[in-house]
Amino acid sequence: MGLLATALFINLTLALARVIYILKTPLDLSPEEAQYWDWSRHLDLSYYSKPPMVAYLNFITTHLLGNTELAVRITPVLLSFLLSVITFFFVKRLFDNKTAFLAAVLPNMFVGYSINSLLMTTDAPFIFFWALSVIFVYFASQRDSLRLWLAVGLFSGLAFLSKYPAVFLLPLALTYMAIYERKRLMSPKPYVSIPIAFLLSLPVLVWNVQRDFVSFKHVSTLGTKSGGFKAEHILNYIGGQVLLLSGVFFLLLVWAWYLSLRSKDRKLVFLTLFSLPVFAFFLILSVRKEVYANWAGFGYFTGGILVAYVFRKFLDRFPRLALSSLFLPLTLIVLVHYTPLLDEIGLGRILPPKRDPLKFLVGWKELGADVNKVYTGRELVLSNKYQIAAEMAFYVRGNPRTFVLHSGERRNQYDLWKHMLRDYVGRDAIFVSYETIPANILASFEGIKSHRLLRIYWRGQEIRRFHIYTLSKFSGRVKELIKGY
Repeated sequence: MGLLATALFINLTLALARVIYILKTPLDLSPEEAQYWDWSRHLDLSYYSKPPMVAYLNFITTHLLGNTELAVRITPVLLSFLLSVITFFFVKRLFDNKTAFLAAVLPNMFVGYSINSLLMTTDAPFIFFWALSVIFVYFASQRDSLRLWLAVGLFSGLAFLSKYPAVFLLPLALTYMAIYERKRLMSPKPYVSIPIAFLLSLPVLVWNVQRDFVSFKHVSTLGTKSGGFKAEHILNYIGGQVLLLSGVFFLLLVWAWYLSLRSKDRKLVFLTLFSLPVFAFFLILSVRKEVYANWAGFGYFTGGILVAYVFRKFLDRFPRLALSSLFLPLTLIVLVHYTPLLDEIGLGRILPPKRDPLKFLVGWKELGADVNKVYTGRELVLSNKYQIAAEMAFYVRGNPRTFVLHSGERRNQYDLWKHMLRDYVGRDAIFVSYETIPANILASFEGIKSHRLLRIYWRGQEIRRFHIYTLSKFSGRVKELIKGY
């Protein structure tokens, strides 16, 4: 079996394993997945915090497969498989078959890549279209082909429709061309890609113009809100990147960055330019604010190729050591997918249930079942947290329209749908929150008809509580406490 066939077999097997995992594990949709699914029920040019691609893809898959976890998550499974195939052929053109094989297979051992191959967040389509954009930038800058530059515009536009960090592509591409393809900058062909990308992105701009640039206010708040210098933010960011790359591969990537800059090899520098500046940008940002680990994840497409390049040399020189170094990544991947194994081997204290990232993926179906005990199909269903509202929309019988009333939370997509509350005036309501009902929300109803407490357990410990209220007669008058964008 050749290396291409082997890579295809491994990635196809992993894709099927992910489908089985989705069907068989007790893990529900994450709150973000549920929210993006809810967006797909209201197709629009854009949405409060993100562009529309994730909603469009969810719309397609749920119309084909129904409102199920598999329908929501099949997109990242398919995209990760396709990207592995595309990566093989791209790296084969850059280097050789062996490096191409490693580049197509090794990222499955990156914690970040593995997560993005399962969870339907904006990262799944974004990384896919970002990767295609980068690949076409490489070939277009070499050949100065109009057709290739049109493809750059197409895929970069689709990347922007997936997630806003696609804007990194233009300065990084210009930097590479200024170093190695300066003559291309004098040609009109590269600039044809810009209006193509702009036209694809235009609906997002139009949508924001109509809504007082709410998305840009949100992103600006995330990017500029500062709590002052905190060393823990920097350490958390770096630690997050180490975890995303399963430890060993982060060290290999740092070494690859060093080698590429020292050697000035054109291919290696290209891959570095589309990974190191991304890492550095968010590292600098972490000096002043908290930065989520996944924000820099798109830089690890070319970063993963660099890892494969360095690992191939490592494997050739020290095969036993190289193969043994994969033990930690493989262990991390297994544990990330099913943390209860820690309890079974007596290491549960390393990651107690309340710190377990999988805790965000449990209890939602149980919440839906508990709400179903009091939901007749006519009540207003709401929360003061968009995460709870989204999960109830997915898991409560009949997929009801759900709403959010604020009691000190930031704005979110549900604010843009609040005009539909008028249809529920005079109706009873079901309100769910992590805490007892806030006074400002209770003031919109005549009173409390019932109150029940649902405790959620994971790995034998309580990790979350839901207060479930039945409220009488929604007045239609809403007094909210909103905390920024």
